[in-house]
Order: sequence, then structure tokens, then C-alpha cells
Amino acid sequence: MISHRPVRIVSPYSITYRFRVKSEFAGNSLLHLMHTRFPFHGVKVWETKIQNGHVGVNGEEASADHILQLHDEIFHHNPKVKEPSVPDEVRILKETEEYLIVYKPAPMPMHPGGRYNKNSLTKILEEQGYQDLRIVHRLDAVTSGLVLLARNKEFAQKAMICFSKSRVNKTYYAVVSGNPEEESITIDTPIRRKNGFVFESELGLKYAKEAITHFEVVEQGEHSSIVKCSPKTGRTHQIRLHLEQWRYPIIDDPIYGIEGDKSSKRAQKVGISLLNAGLEIEELGVKWELDLDRYKMLDIRLKTV
Repeated sequence: MISHRPVRIVSPYSITYRFRVKSEFAGNSLLHLMHTRFPFHGVKVWETKIQNGHVGVNGEEASADHILQLHDEIFHHNPKVKEPSVPDEVRILKETEEYLIVYKPAPMPMHPGGRYNKNSLTKILEEQGYQDLRIVHRLDAVTSGLVLLARNKEFAQKAMICFSKSRVNKTYYAVVSGNPEEESITIDTPIRRKNGFVFESELGLKYAKEAITHFEVVEQGEHSSIVKCSPKTGRTHQIRLHLEQWRYPIIDDPIYGIEGDKSSKRAQKVGISLLNAGLEIEELGVKWELDLDRYKMLDIRLKTV
């Protein structure tokens, strides 16, 4: 049994984030944008940051009620960033001239953003000498498992087309609350963003996108089960939402679990029991499956049922 996981910690540093105002926030206040996009800080925290000149617009200080225009540039200066630690378990599983297949532990974001910069997958790989990698698909920060990264533009374009056209076979495993009565089921309710980083899935939602996931029960325990998940589409939080729809949510999901918080204010600091264990793109010759025994041990949350 693994009792301790290696942890990656970076020393505090100074950084200034910059991003453009998109149409959904044009005409709104600076405070509204910062609190809505980055809900892990409360309104008072963002008010103080704006008043201190650490958040502004187009290179200048601004008031909290400053009304934003489309394409304004927002800056957020943090003089002493203290990034959350992440598991020090990134592994290169396969390397070719065109792509990498990597194991991403959780919690860890794919790329810099929010509270993470140096402790993100692409930054860690840059430190290891892998420059200019292109992301062709994503895993949630709280999800562990296989990630395919392109090493050139041509392969990235081919892979992204395969993902967008649902020509990729993906296999996940999840530990869910309860014991499903069905041995297998397909959920096809559409998905759309609800607020912040919270999404919703149900029939009849306007502007929702098609989403299809097939589930098979692999093993049952006393109060939980291991379920094999095969998503046919690739929407954000798709497996998590569809397991909630099935009434057997991921056992430790902080948003869609039995005691989940959908306010979009709770930071996701802990990995959940969802593992991307298989990835195949036949037309590109890409195929990899994790050794489940090894990675259930590596990811402690998946070891117990």
C-alpha cells in the first residue's frame, strides 16, 4: 500500500496575469467580472485587490464599478503567488516525433490559469524539456489519467479533428456512490454551462450541446461501485454530470456528488475518483491503456471500493 504520495511545491513568486474582456462581460463592472470568473475569491477580496491597484484595465488602475468594453485588457498582479501543491507524479508513457502520451495526476490543471501556473501539466513538461506542446484534448484538474499532447501543428490538427468528430475511443473508470441496478446504461442528456465552472445536464435546456456516455458496472462494494465509462462525445464534466443523472455520482465529487456544492464558490483542491485509463485513435495509430492495478495504487482514491 502506498501511504505517502510525492508532492511538488514551488517557492512563492511574483506574476501578472493578463486577459481580454469577452462579449459576455462587456458592459459589466470590473468587480463583477473578477468575482464571476474567479469565484474562489470573495467579493471583498477582489474589492481590496482593485483598490490596491493589483487589478486594473488597459494597464491603468480602475475602480471596482468601472464598466468594461469588449476586448479591454484586464491585468491582475499578484506580488507573492503561493501555488497549491500538486502530486509529483507526471509520467511520460510514450514519446514519438509527433506526440506524447502522459499520465496526469490529480489535482493538477492542464495549463496555467487561476491559482495554478508552474504547477500545471504543460509547465511541468516544459521544465522537462518538452517545449511548444499543443493540447488536443483536456482532463479536468480533478481527473487523473491519460493525456495526448501534440508535438507539431500538423498532428495537432489531425488529432483535434478526430476528437471533434467523436472518432476517439476513450475509457474511464469511476468510483460511484451506491450499487446500480442496471449492469449497463447509456445517458444522452445534453450539457451547457450553468455558472462559473459548474455545468448542468438535462433534457430541454436551451443552447445545450449533445452529450452521450455509455456506462458498465465493473465491480460492486458495500456502498460504492466501480463503473467503466465510455464517452462518445467530449463535453466539459460530461462523465461527472451523466453519472449524477444516473443517480450514482462519483463518490467524492465536490460539485456533482451527493453532498456537492454547485455554487461555483468552492475551489476544487482534491482529485476525484475518475481515471482516464484508455485512449485510442485508430486512424492516427495512437493507442494506450493504463495498467489498472498499478494506477489504482498510484491514485489512492481509486483503490478503495
